[in-house]
Amino acid sequence: MIFVRANREAALRTAEMSANESVCMEDWVQYLKSNEGKLGDELELSQLQPGDLLRIVTLHSEYFLTIVKGREAILVCPQPGRPAGTVSIMGCTFGLSSSIKPDHLFCGGNLELSYQLEGVSMTHTTTAIKEIDLQRKKK
Repeated sequence: MIFVRANREAALRTAEMSANESVCMEDWVQYLKSNEGKLGDELELSQLQPGDLLRIVTLHSEYFLTIVKGREAILVCPQPGRPAGTVSIMGCTFGLSSSIKPDHLFCGGNLELSYQLEGVSMTHTTTAIKEIDLQRKKK
């Protein structure tokens, strides 16, 4: 038999994690309700090919991603304060939660990108996506 000593801090962390998990679940439920009948309207990143151009319009910005290989893309965004250059497209998050649907983009979700800034790994999450346009590279 193994005994584990519990302490007050551990109990508080567990309560905090439970509260965070509850918020995540509420975000999922809100997302599902707001997209009732629309689920399935999404882009799978596995469908992208090198040279494809993605235009992502969010509430505040417009992002242009040229696919290099897999999730890797070159990002151009005319709005200041946004990342630029080589990024990895991670997928979409749901509302304010940290839950992510990897390898998928969908309207209403928040685009999540990872990139390097002066050797430090960074993550950029956008406001809600309003529009996704895909332009295939001509062969």
